[in-house]
Amino acid sequence: MNTYKYIEDYIDDDLNRDELKSFLDEVKDNKTMAAELNLRMEINSVIHDKGFSELKDILEKQKISDRQNNSPINIRREVMKTWHMAAASFALVVVAGGLWYILSNKPYTTEKLVGKYYKPAQPIGQVRGQASGNETLAKAFSLYKQNDYNNALNYFASLSNRITSKFYSGICYIELKKYDDAIESFKAVVDDNDNLYVEQADWYLGLIYLMNNQKKAAIDQFNKISAGDSYYAGQAKEIVKYIR
Repeated sequence: MNTYKYIEDYIDDDLNRDELKSFLDEVKDNKTMAAELNLRMEINSVIHDKGFSELKDILEKQKISDRQNNSPINIRREVMKTWHMAAASFALVVVAGGLWYILSNKPYTTEKLVGKYYKPAQPIGQVRGQASGNETLAKAFSLYKQNDYNNALNYFASLSNRITSKFYSGICYIELKKYDDAIESFKAVVDDNDNLYVEQADWYLGLIYLMNNQKKAAIDQFNKISAGDSYYAGQAKEIVKYIR
């Protein structure tokens, strides 16, 4: 299997039904491939939501990881294209930098922290690729993208893919401010511990505790994240600093 091609095709929604099944089976058994998929999805998410500075952080983190593992640093041409995609936002980041420096030294309210760090998860990339074999999933994501979270929940609840259902149901519950239900959904994902959503589910749990004014639980959760090697470790440390 051409790993990078299949990852790109997965993200671009270009896999047919059989290719998708083969790809997901391979990701489940291949930790290296799963790590690369996570990296690419994080890069896409950062470009979509946050811009140049956090993209740089991701790529720098990947370089350090490669050095520590004594593997050659070889950021592929396709990944480097993301620099060009993010460059357009660089000027805005620089202009905002001075203001951010001032604001960052002021106390943060819960609302400001949530506004800074919370973004709903994007639907997974292969919705069209699964539509023929799983119309329920396609409909669930269609409603999710329309912010029709109540009806999306009904479709997610009927899915056979329990982990995907639980993860996106958790986001729906957050948007509906049903925090106890959201906590239950994300804890199920974390407890499973054998899926691609674990790091994100841990992150959202911390944010839910923050939203729900459960300060001690939020600090404990973000300390747990910051002590690991999750992509969210740095952001978790920042939040703990702001809410102590």
